[in-house]
Amino acid sequence: MLLIFRLKPSKRRINHLAIIALGIGQIFLQIIVGFWPLWYWVFGMLVNLLWMFLTLYWSEKVNLSVKLYHLSKAFILAEFWASLSWQLYCYLLLQLKLPQWNELIFMFSCYVLLFITFFKLEKKPKYQYALLNIKKREVISAIVTASMVFMISNLGFALTNTFLNLGDSVTIFMMRTFIDLCGILLLKLQENQRYESFLKGDLTAINNMFQSQYEQYQAYRESSQLVNQRFHDLKHQLDVLALEDDADKRKIYLSQLRKGITQYRSAVKTGNAIADVILTRKNTYCIQNKITFTCIADGALLNMIETMDLCSLLGNALDNAIESSLKIADTEKRLINLRIAQKANFILFSLENYVEAPPSFEGGLPKTTKSDQQQHGYGLKSIDYIANKYNGSLTVGVKDNWFSIKVLLPLT
Repeated sequence: MLLIFRLKPSKRRINHLAIIALGIGQIFLQIIVGFWPLWYWVFGMLVNLLWMFLTLYWSEKVNLSVKLYHLSKAFILAEFWASLSWQLYCYLLLQLKLPQWNELIFMFSCYVLLFITFFKLEKKPKYQYALLNIKKREVISAIVTASMVFMISNLGFALTNTFLNLGDSVTIFMMRTFIDLCGILLLKLQENQRYESFLKGDLTAINNMFQSQYEQYQAYRESSQLVNQRFHDLKHQLDVLALEDDADKRKIYLSQLRKGITQYRSAVKTGNAIADVILTRKNTYCIQNKITFTCIADGALLNMIETMDLCSLLGNALDNAIESSLKIADTEKRLINLRIAQKANFILFSLENYVEAPPSFEGGLPKTTKSDQQQHGYGLKSIDYIANKYNGSLTVGVKDNWFSIKVLLPLT
C-alpha cells in the first residue's frame, strides 16, 4: 500500500478502497497461514508473497520490472516493520501482560507510525524517480537482496536447537531487525545511485544542448564569413562582366556566377537540429576545400538515436570521407554523397565518396593509412558499435572507385 500510494493516480489502476480491501485480504490470509504447522512456514510466506505480487500487479499501471522491484522492496519493508514492532512489543508490553485489546492497539500504532515515516521518506522526488526508472539488472539485484535478507534475518530461528545457535530470543530478534534494516538501506543506496545517474545524464544532455547551440553559432559564423568573402569577389566579377561586350561570354560568366552562388549555400536543413548543425559545419568545410557535398536526408528518422551517438555517427563518417577526398588533387573528383532515408521498416544511412586508390581491408574494415595506426582507425569501429547498439548492421565496400558506408537500423 505504501508503494502504491506513492504512485501518481495515472499510474494506479484501482481506487483506494479496492487497495485497502486487498490489504485486509492480506491480513486474513496471514491469520489463516498462522494456523498451519510450522513445517509449512516457508510455503505460507510464499503464498503471502504471491498475494502481494497480485495486489501490485492489479493495482499498478507500470511495467513488470517496476512491479517486481516494488514487490522486493515491499517484502523487505514488511519484514522490517513486523520485526521492529514485534521486538518493541516484547520489550514493552509482553512482560506487563496487558489485555489483548491493548496489544492490538500497540501493534496498530506501530504500523501507522512506520507507515507515516516511510511515506514521508518516499515522498522525495529522487525516490519517485528511483521507483519508476528501473532496469532489469536492478530488478534482479533487488530480488537477490530481498531473498538474502529474508534468509539471513530468519537464520537464527532455524539454528535455535542446533550447536550453531546464535543466542537467546532477544539476540535473534535484534539480529533480525538489524539485518532487515540493512536490506532497506541497501535498496535506498541503490535508489540514490540511480537518481545520481539520472542527474548526471540530465546534466550531460544539457551540456550537449549548449554545445550544439555553440556549434550552430560557429557554423553560422563560418557561413557568414564565406558569404562575405563571396560577396566581395562577386563585386569585382560584376565589374568585369559590365565591361564585357561579347554576349556569349557574358552568358558564360553568368552561368559560372550562378554555379558559384549555389555552392556557397552551406546551410543544411534535414528536420533534425543536431544533424543540421553537424552537416552545416561539414558542408562549410567542404566548400572551403572545394569538395562537392550532396545531402538528401530525412532528419526526422534520426530522432530515435541518442545525441552522442548521432554526433559520432555523422562526425566519424563524414570526417573519413572528407579526409579521403582531400587526398585527390583534381577538385572535380572530390565528391561526397549522403543519403538518409526509410526503406521498409529500416533507416538506411548511406555515405559515398570518390576514391582514386581503393583502400585495403582487414577484418571487414579498411585499414588506416596513417603512420600512427594505434591512434587511428577507431572511426569505423565507433560506427559499427553504434549500429550494433541499435540492433542494426554496418556494411563497408568499394565499387567503381566509390567507397561506401551503409548503416541499416530497424525502426522502433
